[in-house]
Formats: sequence, C-alpha cells, structure tokens
Amino acid sequence: MANGKMRIKEIFIPVIPLTEELAGKELRIVDHLNLTGSSPRNIGFIPVTELYASQFNSDNTEIGVQHQSLEGTADERAISRQQCLEIKVAALADGEVPSEEEKSLLLAQGIQAYSYALMPLALYYCAEGYTLLAKAYIPSLPTYFSLTGFHAGIKAVSKINNLDMAVLFSEKPCSWAGTFTKNAMKAVCVEHNIELKSKTVHGLIANSGNANCCTGEEGIKADNDLRKLLEDFLENTAEIEVREQCPKVLSASTGVIGRKLELSHAKKVFTEKIKEKKNSKSYEAVYDFARAIMTTDTVPKISQDQKQRFLGICKGSGMIAPNMATMLGFIITDVKISGLSNEKATEFMQETISEIVNATFNNISVDGDTSTNDMVLLLNNFTGEEISKEEFKSSLQEVCKGLCYQIIADGEGLTKIIDLKLENLPISQLNLQKIGRNIINSMLVKTAIFGNDPNWGRIVAAFAREEALLEGLNMSLIEVNLLDSCVFKNASAQLFGEDLDKLAKRLKQARHVEITIGLTKNKSSIENLENKFTEVPRSEKVLNSAHFLGNDLSYDYVKINAEYTS
Repeated sequence: MANGKMRIKEIFIPVIPLTEELAGKELRIVDHLNLTGSSPRNIGFIPVTELYASQFNSDNTEIGVQHQSLEGTADERAISRQQCLEIKVAALADGEVPSEEEKSLLLAQGIQAYSYALMPLALYYCAEGYTLLAKAYIPSLPTYFSLTGFHAGIKAVSKINNLDMAVLFSEKPCSWAGTFTKNAMKAVCVEHNIELKSKTVHGLIANSGNANCCTGEEGIKADNDLRKLLEDFLENTAEIEVREQCPKVLSASTGVIGRKLELSHAKKVFTEKIKEKKNSKSYEAVYDFARAIMTTDTVPKISQDQKQRFLGICKGSGMIAPNMATMLGFIITDVKISGLSNEKATEFMQETISEIVNATFNNISVDGDTSTNDMVLLLNNFTGEEISKEEFKSSLQEVCKGLCYQIIADGEGLTKIIDLKLENLPISQLNLQKIGRNIINSMLVKTAIFGNDPNWGRIVAAFAREEALLEGLNMSLIEVNLLDSCVFKNASAQLFGEDLDKLAKRLKQARHVEITIGLTKNKSSIENLENKFTEVPRSEKVLNSAHFLGNDLSYDYVKINAEYTS
C-alpha cells in the first residue's frame, strides 16, 4: 500500500459461463482457480482472495491502462456493488476446453465461469502489489452480426490450435473504416480492401497460417477466391439485405510470407462448417473466431467496452511496431451516431479510428517490425441504439486500449511489460510519439529491463537520441522515474550505491515496469520553461502527453523467431 491506501487496479475480463444463470448480470471476480498448467480435473483449489478487492473507494482507485473508471456517483456505485454477482473463475490455458464432466467438477467447487485472459493480468498486477477490482463480462455480439472460426486445411491438422479460417458477417449492410500498414510491401488483402473503401460490405473473411504476400498473380487470385467463399455463401445461403447486386466482403491473411495460399479444402467444407457452427452460443463463436486468426499468439485477444456496444478481436504477438495498427484487428458495432447521416457517420468513423489507432496501436511495440498485412477494420451496420460522438469515441478507445494491452502482455518471449508515459512536455505530439517509439524500440532499453538492470542511462539516451525532436528543450528540465523512483533529475543521477541495488531488486520482482518522463517539479525548471516560451504567446504554450507499451527482449524471443518456419 502507498500512504496507507490500498492500490487498486480495475480490469475488465471476458469469461465463458458454466451456467446460464450468469447471463445478463453484472459480474465481479472475487477469487480464481489457476489451472493454466493443468487439466480442469485437477481441482487443487488454493484461494487467492487477497488479490481481489471486496470493496473499493473511488479516491483510492488507480485506473489501469486497459479500462476507464466506473461511472456514476458514489451512491450509484454502492447500489451497483450490491446488485452485482460475485463469482469465482477458473483460469485455463488457451485450447483447454472443459468437457461436460469437468464442467460439473468445476461447478461443484463453486466455479461459475472460466477465462483465458485473467492470469496474465492477475500475475502482472499482483507482482506490483495491486489489489484487483476485476469485472467479468460474457462477450456479446452487436445486432445482426454473426461470426465463427474453423479448420479449413491451411494449418496442419496436428497443430494444437488448427483453426485457420475466421468468418464474420452482418445481415444488414455495413459501412466501414480502416487503417492499413505503411509498409511499402503490402499484402494482396490490404490492396483489395483499400479498393473497397467507399463501398458498403456485409462482412469479412480472414485466414491464418499464410500471409498470401509476395505471391504475384497467384496471390491475387487466391485473395479473390478467399472473398468469393463468403460472398457466394451470403448470396446463396444467408438471409441478408443487399444494397448492391452482389455482396462485398473484406479479407485478411496472416502467417508466413511468400507461400502459396491453398484453398481447395476450404472450398469443399466452407458452407458445411458455417452451418455446423450456426447453433453455437455467441460467446463460443467469438472465441472460435479469435483463435482462427492466431499465429504465434498464445491466447485469443478479445475486448469489449463496459456498455458492450463495441466488440473487438485482434491477433498479434510478434512483428509488432505498427505504423498504423496491429497485425490484424477487427471491431464491430451497431450504434447510430447522433446527428449524423450514415454517410457522415462513415466519415466520422474513419476520422475517429485513425485518431485512436494513432494514440493506441501506433504506440505499442514488441520488436520494432511492421508487418506487410497490418490492418484495423471497424464495421458498423447502424441498427442499434443512438449515442453521441463523444460516447462513440470513448467506447472505441476503451476497446482499442484493451486490445493493445493484450498484445503486449502476449509479446513473443516477454518476461516484462514496459509501460512508458511521457507527461506534460513542451514537445509537439508528433515528435513526442517518435521519442516514445525510440525508447520502447531501443534494444538496449529492452535488454536492460530483461536483465533487471536499472541502467536508466539507456532510457535517457534513447529519449534524447534525436536532438531535433526535443524542439530546443533543455535536458536539465527533465525528470525520469523508474518504478516510481527518481533516477535522473537536473541533468544528474539521483540514485547511488545501496539505493540503486534496491531498485535492481525491485526490477527483478516486477513484471510491469513503469517509466515516467516529465518536467522537474521545482521553481527553477518552471522559470526555465517560461524562458523557452518567451517568443511564444501564452495561449499557445502547449504541453503534450503520450502513453506507450512495450516489452523486454528475452532469449525466448530469439528462439521463437529463429525457428518460426522450421
């Protein structure tokens, strides 16, 4: 605890219910059973209730990077707590799906749901001494949307997760917006999606296990054939409302570059597989879709805003230094935007997704590489409730932040998350982003964090790497904090000897490494800052902030990528 106050982190976790009684209720996790390393049959229940908050005070709550604070007055929150259902959750490894017998065993132990997303977050925050305010939700679909995932013969059958085709469609036509890779070598799916920018679509189809990039004319045909699988299904089978003569769909591919995408098996089983999955519960379909776009990911990545208006699913674990987005990200919603026609709403969607992607996905990095296939797509069929522009932006940002954190938490070979904040600096937002990326992409910073070495000099050097980006800012005005300890101030080191050794020990225990860089808080620094702005009108003195997520660089990262295709 800090200053006698409990440090509380609020997180929002997707769960799969073991009983239908959970549907439609507000859920709060009060305990978990960690079965990530064993079968659901192994009920060695070890309570860890002290990890979870039994109550919270808004004055003490520290908000996590993933979600915003609860809304409403203190009285309203108190009533909400009384009405919410407290549940215990089993944490499972991805791919571990309990049988009916195992579900009964879990229920007999008081477990009402299971989750694949809980343990990474619980471990990181527990290591930092936080108590969790963990809200659970059952993923739900916006109206008229359907999705699923299945094996279509692209990945080897023997793989633990052999789902390789993800399908998403809406009965009503969708307007869409998107951001795409800035890599000059764009995959066919990216090029074809850009060609559909002004068209309405009915869905998207994605495959994993093959990037369908650098494959020439054969690749162009393969992408057309991939789209045609879903387009023909929608035209001949599904009950959809079509504005154009033929339904159009978006496509995405992810996997190894330069290999032919073979779809002969997919063509044989496509319609049968979708019909087979038709009666799946919506939350099961969400997880099937999420698994079907995974490559080196170890967990499916799902995010929903707390009002469950937007559903986001993404994949990404390596090759993450997006110059627009992550490897693949898909977000669906049904909301109308107050005061806007569908045409104007589509323009607003594009402006908003571009702005939010730039502040979220563009500020994360695993390894400094931008893929040929990167994209984030936002589809909206405008059939749901009407919300304001501000609400739309807030919910979309909440979903994107949640996905970003999951990508970093699942970074290839990582042992620590790097959480970098550049706060209230007299530097333009564009330059601030470049500086932040210099730091989280620095091999020296990454390896120091992996080695539990409080070598803050590497952080300062990366911050100041490009003098032009600092816009004349004097480095004596800068203060650097590592794990809440001031290590650099007034252009001088602040920790020595035993204090530096203590920081090294804290780094060794930490899994979530916070770095904050801002202006020093003393009188002279304020006067110096005023001097910096002597030629600038007071109204134009702008201080900007930015938030970045990265991870350390471990031996396992090298091993994973050295053996990727072998």
